[in-house]
Amino acid sequence: MKKLLILFFSFVLLSGCSGLKNIQDLSYIVAIGVDYDEAEEEFTIYLQGLNFSNVAKQEGTRSSEPIPNLIGVSKGKTINLAVGKLYKKSKPTLFYGHIKSVVVTESVLQHTFDDVLEVFGRNRSLRPNMLFFSTNEKLDEVFAAKGLYDYPPIYTVLLTEENHESLREEIGGTSLMRFRREYNEPMGAAMLPIISIDRQAWKGDDTNASLLISGLDLFQHGSYKGKVSGEDAIFTNWLNSSTSKINYDVYMDGELVAVFYMTAGSLKKSFHGKGKDPVFDLTLNVQAELVEIIKSTSYEGLKEELERSIEKDIKDLYTFGIGKETDLLHIGDGYYRRHPEQYKKLKDHYAFFLNAKSLQATDVDVTITNFNTYNYEKEKKFD
Repeated sequence: MKKLLILFFSFVLLSGCSGLKNIQDLSYIVAIGVDYDEAEEEFTIYLQGLNFSNVAKQEGTRSSEPIPNLIGVSKGKTINLAVGKLYKKSKPTLFYGHIKSVVVTESVLQHTFDDVLEVFGRNRSLRPNMLFFSTNEKLDEVFAAKGLYDYPPIYTVLLTEENHESLREEIGGTSLMRFRREYNEPMGAAMLPIISIDRQAWKGDDTNASLLISGLDLFQHGSYKGKVSGEDAIFTNWLNSSTSKINYDVYMDGELVAVFYMTAGSLKKSFHGKGKDPVFDLTLNVQAELVEIIKSTSYEGLKEELERSIEKDIKDLYTFGIGKETDLLHIGDGYYRRHPEQYKKLKDHYAFFLNAKSLQATDVDVTITNFNTYNYEKEKKFD
């Protein structure tokens, strides 16, 4: 009798799952795009939807049929109202539990960014580790892009998890949680990766639109300060990330002499002086692998030129940041933690806290760890 009762109650408990929907009966929303019309004071919301066939595949195979990539569009005075309108018109039911990315336009950055941050930050149904991007492209074109060989959008950088592994010659994504933490810091810059479309890199039967991270939108003290693009953005990301690796060209007398593959250690800041504004030195250790020698040169001469070139690029980036009143090297993060009393004085009469004289010295120490097949003697030249 006791066993029968246990079996009966087991069936009762299992019946609680009877209301769940099958996975193929839901439309999975994996990305949300937000645009804003300042004249109409209205949001336009884009939802990227996938059904189960978009992601299901057997080992070593994929569907030979084109996989539908649905993009929903709706407008409203608030983000929630716009999403609600689309929800009413959507069957199978929309499911938001697997959203991986949020993309906002430049109009949002300039006019209503704080409100949008609060909406996504407070929504408990969204994961705090979902990726966060900005774009200057049309959102429907961003969401329409697929992976190479017609793979579904989950294979694009837009829906790839925040990467903690080595990144080569590229800028990694950032999570909403990480960006909000940096955005709300009292000092130091917050940087938002910019998604762009490249239609030239790959050609096939049709034009292949590839997504890439082409730059960083910059914020300081909760204000939008513009952007850094191209090689400068990659170098900025490399300095601030221990997992990023870049190829680096070395020139002597205007001629390309060598190419290195480099990883940066933590950028160390040494503060000194007792004034209200930070005064500091920078120290950076770099691990470099020799990729290619274009012109024969001495080991010491090449190493010194590599160090000198990196130091110059750091100073140029620092100067660029000052011009935008942006702390690209995160100098302020260490300053207000190590010198709280001086930070309080600075906060009372806040203006941008860095200037051309704040950076006193920059020292880069390069260790060449691998020479590949090149033979050398330290007192002679590479062969």
